[in-house]
This record gives sequence, C-alpha cells and structure tokens, in this order.
Amino acid sequence: MDSKTRPIVGGMLTFIGTAHTAMGAVVWATKDQDAELSFWFTAFGVAAIALGIAVIEVERARGYVTGPILAAIAALAGFGLAVEPVSGFLTVLVPVAVGIRGWVRRRNTPVAVA
Repeated sequence: MDSKTRPIVGGMLTFIGTAHTAMGAVVWATKDQDAELSFWFTAFGVAAIALGIAVIEVERARGYVTGPILAAIAALAGFGLAVEPVSGFLTVLVPVAVGIRGWVRRRNTPVAVA
C-alpha cells in the first residue's frame, strides 16, 4: 500500500545525515580538526542518510514509522547522548518524537471494515 502521507520522519533523518556529511566535508577541507573527526562526521552522516531513506520507504508503505524502528532510533540517540551529551544526537530526538506521534495516531485510528 502506497500511503498518501508525506515521509516526515525519514525526511528529517535524511536531512540530519546530509548536514552531518556536509559538516564532515567542511572539517576535512578546512583541516581545522583531526582527520578522525572528519571521518566520523562523514561516516555517521552517510549512515543517517541510509537510515532516513529506509524509514522513508516504511513511511510510504505503512503510513507511519513502526514501533521497533522508532525504538532503535531512540536507543541510538540515547546511547549517543550518554557518550556525548552536547552533540547532534539531540536533533535525532525531533524525528523520534514526530514518529511516536504519528505511530500513536495511526494505531488509535479505527479500521473500516468492508
């Protein structure tokens, strides 16, 4: 089933990944920091883009992001915040919150019986 809903959560994750990848490229180009920092920015940016694209497909197919996917993203954000409290992992909480809202809304919608 292709949903008419817009893939908001996946789009947010893809945007966050794109920004992260761009920051990695800027850090690398300016040689302002260690090469390791540029690598991690870029690597996690590309991984976030891939995750975002996968979540877009789920949102299009189901109309919402499933609970296990939201739990995995929340666990990733929680781990990242535990290791690095002041970091970009805070931005990942926004798509998680939007996803939880959509998931709860869709689960509470009555199903029409034909």
